[in-house]
Amino acid sequence: MSQQDNVQNDEMIVIAKVGATYRLKGELKLYVLSDSIETALSYGQWYIKKASDRTWSVLTGESVSRVGDKLVIQFADADVKEIAAKYTNALLAVPRSVLKETAEDEYYWVDLIGMQVVNKEGQSFGKVDDILDTGANEVLCCKYKDQSYLIPFVNDYVIEVNKDQKLITVDWQYDY
Repeated sequence: MSQQDNVQNDEMIVIAKVGATYRLKGELKLYVLSDSIETALSYGQWYIKKASDRTWSVLTGESVSRVGDKLVIQFADADVKEIAAKYTNALLAVPRSVLKETAEDEYYWVDLIGMQVVNKEGQSFGKVDDILDTGANEVLCCKYKDQSYLIPFVNDYVIEVNKDQKLITVDWQYDY
């Protein structure tokens, strides 16, 4: 890992988070945040930002391996557990430019996070704080003041996603 790159934070899409050390030789667990391990591995050049960093750095010399259905990463400068621990909670990302274009009714989760959610009557459910994948469908986790709302992200309930206005209109009520 070395050179700094002039990639802006808002151009980066986080695809994984580094977890705790896994073995004594400096390997760490890698939690993939993209839709699959295969997708994350297909992006090519990764960038890293440790918790203490403000900028992204090109990641070089790392090795990633599969252990069952999980990924483990070994950084070039971390061959013992104590040194590797400094990477815990680091984020791995790729530039938005390497992501494929989405269809009109497809969205990257990162683009939905932070959008305002309102129903047809104009009642606010706050902003999308997170998205859960239940297996059957995704669920928008919205926060408004001290309330939390879970709204299925399916055609039956989502009327419109307006990327320009950062607004999601839903057919949903407070008491659902």
